[in-house]
Amino acid sequence: MAERGGVFAHPGECYRSSITYNPGLKRYLWCQTDPDSSHRQGVRFEGGFRIYDAPEPWGPWTTVFATEHWDVGPGETSSFPTKWMSADGKTMHLVFSGEDCFSVRRAKVKCRGE
Repeated sequence: MAERGGVFAHPGECYRSSITYNPGLKRYLWCQTDPDSSHRQGVRFEGGFRIYDAPEPWGPWTTVFATEHWDVGPGETSSFPTKWMSADGKTMHLVFSGEDCFSVRRAKVKCRGE
């Protein structure tokens, strides 16, 4: 217990997030909405979005996708439901509250060397 500590640091840039395990890839996926937004109603309608991955919940975490301004508002919550992942883990569906609506996007993973 004395050795416990933080597993991720991004001061002032963490908002609501979710972590899902992808059994096909054997990786944890962390969806993180960037709280910086110039829209008067905030990140629900404009802002950045990041996806991190790690072999274990405690990391080490690496960035697999990052944008400061997504083409839609990233919303306040997002996740990759395990029920919406292919057996090999390379096709997933991101569920998020973009622009204050139920939103779904298909994501395809490209591994290094493919």
